[in-house]
Amino acid sequence: MSRRTLTPILALLLALAILPACSVSIGTKPAPPAPAPAAAPSSRTERVTIQGLNLRQGPSSKSAVIGGLDRDEMVTVLERQGNWIRVRTADGREGFAYGAYLTGFDIRPAKPRTGKGPAAPGGADASGALTEEEEQELWD
Repeated sequence: MSRRTLTPILALLLALAILPACSVSIGTKPAPPAPAPAAAPSSRTERVTIQGLNLRQGPSSKSAVIGGLDRDEMVTVLERQGNWIRVRTADGREGFAYGAYLTGFDIRPAKPRTGKGPAAPGGADASGALTEEEEQELWD
């Protein structure tokens, strides 16, 4: 074979050998990258310390009661808003509970006002405790 005939044949063989390594496709989108493994959510569970703790729709004693929690029931903590903790129960209900009645939070329990004088503006006495009405609303 002459050199003129051999050169195009060698070029074609070289191209065929390299082509699979290039893996260039025309008219198709590349495959999306594999998703990164999701980080395991940090799940914090706490225990209810009193019987009949209200599970509320929002972080306030004025929010609607959507259920109750039993003493020693375990709940998953989702977030904290002030003294209110958004929790998820084992059966999937979500709502807010007053944090003083859950383990793991340094929140003082709501107490009725003592003394007979008028309450300070804002409904709490000078110590920051809830009024008797506000305390009752936690349980109603």
